[in-house]
Amino acid sequence: MKQTFLILFFLISASGILAQDSIPVQKPVEKEYSFILQDSPSSLFTMRQSNEDFLSLYRLGVKEIDKAFAPKASFIAQALLQVLFFMPLTHEEGHRSILTNEGIGSVSKPYFNENLAAYVTGVTDQALIDLRTNNFPAFTRMYIGGVESDYALLLRESALMNFGDESLRILWTEYCLRKFSLISYYAMGLFKYETGLEEEVNELERDIAGMDIYGAIRALHNPTMEFKRYVNYADLLPDERKFVKRVGWRSLINLIDPTLFLHKGFNIKNKYQINFSFGYSMAPFGDFIDEHFWLRTRSLKTHLYLRQYENKNTWFPALGVDFSDIPIAKHLSSTVALHGWSQPKDLAFTQTKGQLGGGIDVLCKYRFPIRSKGKCAGISINLGIIAKTQGFLPEEVAMDNHFGIRLGSSIWFK
Repeated sequence: MKQTFLILFFLISASGILAQDSIPVQKPVEKEYSFILQDSPSSLFTMRQSNEDFLSLYRLGVKEIDKAFAPKASFIAQALLQVLFFMPLTHEEGHRSILTNEGIGSVSKPYFNENLAAYVTGVTDQALIDLRTNNFPAFTRMYIGGVESDYALLLRESALMNFGDESLRILWTEYCLRKFSLISYYAMGLFKYETGLEEEVNELERDIAGMDIYGAIRALHNPTMEFKRYVNYADLLPDERKFVKRVGWRSLINLIDPTLFLHKGFNIKNKYQINFSFGYSMAPFGDFIDEHFWLRTRSLKTHLYLRQYENKNTWFPALGVDFSDIPIAKHLSSTVALHGWSQPKDLAFTQTKGQLGGGIDVLCKYRFPIRSKGKCAGISINLGIIAKTQGFLPEEVAMDNHFGIRLGSSIWFK
């Protein structure tokens, strides 16, 4: 991340500590921790693979921290780990995954340097210029890959909490810090924030993007302008600054989320639990606004979203639905997600004509139960398949027509 989270940390720490004490400790139930062992494209870790594996490891880690420390001490430990390590790690992995998918080698350095910034390095200027020339949507996505990863993780965490698959106590600190970090990063332009970064002499030591939001907006508005990695607010032209304000104000939509205020959902006649949230993030051709709805019954977990993409001036609708943990046979279950969208033709910033597309994502799990007195209650083999047309789907690094297979495993603990 190209900013320090210390101010954010001190602003919310007091309320967070008090909130931790108010979060009830739920009765122990089986929890699933899923991991992707091999994703596609198969080169290094994809964004989806990094996010899913990180989140499972994080949940296991916080579970042990909660056992070892009192609530206030546990919160402080979680917040420090988030600010200093976990958020920079997953953010930079988001950037790196886009470059890796394009066959460009890079090195993620998710530790704050002397500039209080985390970098992805090891890429020449010419490699980035060639990417801009040959695959412009991937070039602009390189800038927003970090915030895209942050946004995707927030949606994963929302699903876990709203479906009752993880307690609010385990995820609330991570969820709130990540959400406020995402908003603050998008909203920096409202305050004409300057990074103060100067390009290193050795181009291989430079960060690939500098200030992500400014760089992405400069690329969208002026794709043929002389290449410069570190774009400052003072460099932006009037139309670019206008777009920076659009991004900043729209990012506040992410605050429309009951989970931030410790409401897991709303019970209806003790039979249904529903919840909602609104969201905002950038896309390779502009940005988008989401409305998410979760419904949980005794036998069904459903997530529905409506999405409105916008490039420079034109809106494009999208929607999707997923059904989680559908029982198929004994020990066999499936999760199915369907996506449909209209996006600007060729994913272009100034295009007014839309192009329809969609995708289907199916994950099947076969669980082997473990009958023992230990904590492990089962382990599964997971096989996933995704098929999509050309278009941008958050967390899926492939933007062309794509058919992919992924292999993973889940572990259940009591």
